[in-house]
Formats: sequence, structure tokens, C-alpha cells
Amino acid sequence: AGSSSGSRKRAAGALSKPRKDKTPMNTISFILNALLFLATLYILAFRLPANGRWNKEQVFSALRFFTVLSNIFCALGAGIYALYILMGRMPQAVVLIRYLGTLAVTVTLISVVVFLAPRAGGLKHLLEGANLYLHLLGPLLAMADYLLFVPPLGSFGAYLWGLAPVLAYGFMYLYKTRIAPEDRRWPDFYGFNKGGAWPLSYAMMALGTLALCVIYWLLKCI
Repeated sequence: AGSSSGSRKRAAGALSKPRKDKTPMNTISFILNALLFLATLYILAFRLPANGRWNKEQVFSALRFFTVLSNIFCALGAGIYALYILMGRMPQAVVLIRYLGTLAVTVTLISVVVFLAPRAGGLKHLLEGANLYLHLLGPLLAMADYLLFVPPLGSFGAYLWGLAPVLAYGFMYLYKTRIAPEDRRWPDFYGFNKGGAWPLSYAMMALGTLALCVIYWLLKCI
């Protein structure tokens, strides 16, 4: 009887500990997320700034762009996700952050291809230097890992949080290009307000992002 009781206690203790899941899929996902984090860090630190060195003015200028912000957010999410893979557990909050980063860089990729490339006379100029990674390779890497290895979120409503980064940036961009005092305004470098068309531009971005949220939900949950 004592032996049976001890076995039950050992079993209960084993169940209470976080499970160290070291499946091949988790190993691949760890490698991809670590690569995403380190590659983005390298690109932002050494390839994006002029002459390979940052100054204060360049930092503030770069942080105006959704491309840069979305890649930073995605890389941070990937780094956190990789750490939790090592710890053998994956809270839903970490999965959500990983999804939000992926959604944000997906918006970057699609915006470049659909919206910016026609205005720039094609993709060639938009895929030069660091932009090859920030506009294309980084988003594709994030999307591949997310679709293949990251577990789904709990509900359709959770996927709608993907709207948050785009709407937050949209409101900031609107304020800085149209509402802020003249000496503190940004130029309309994305052309969203060209010809006073900002309501249409913002509606298209919001609807496009909503469509991406639905697509990710369908791909992960249906």
C-alpha cells in the first residue's frame, strides 16, 4: 500500500511540473524565432543606418515608419516566444504577442507590394539594402513560422487584436501629418493624405487588416 501511495504522489508531482516539450517542431520553431530576432537586430543595428552607425536624429527618423516599428515588434515577440520554448511552456499572452507581430509585418509586406510599389515604379527600389529584409524576408520568415508551428489562439475575437497595431499607428500618423503643430509635423511619406484622400486610405488599411485577421483565423483554426 505504501508503495502504491508513493507512486501516486510521484505521478501527481510529475503532472504539476511544466512539461519540457522538445519535439522536432518546437526545435525548428525555436531556431526560426531566434533567427528572426537576431537577424532583425543585426539589420536594424548595422545595415539600416547610414555608414553603419546611428545618431539621435536617424533613430527618431527611422521610428516614424511602420516598417521599422512592425519589424521591431515582431522581433521582440519572436525573442520572447523562443525563450518560452526553452522553458517548456507557452502562455496564451505570448502566443498573442507572436501573432500581433506577425500580423504587423504581414501588413508591411502587403502594403509594400500593393500600395507602395505602384507609386515607386516597382518593387526594385523598395527591396534594396536593408529593405530586402524589412519589407520581404523578415515578414516571410515570421509568417512561415507562425503558420507552421505557433499554436492557434483561443477564439476568433483574439485574432481581431491584430487590428490594434495598425489602428494605433494610423491614429499617430494622422495626428503627426494633419493635426500636430506645423513645426512638429511629419511629411506625408506614405502618401495616405495625398489629395485629401486620408479617409479612404485609412478605411482601406483598416478593412485590409481586418481581412488579414480573418484569414489568419481561418488558416489556424478551421
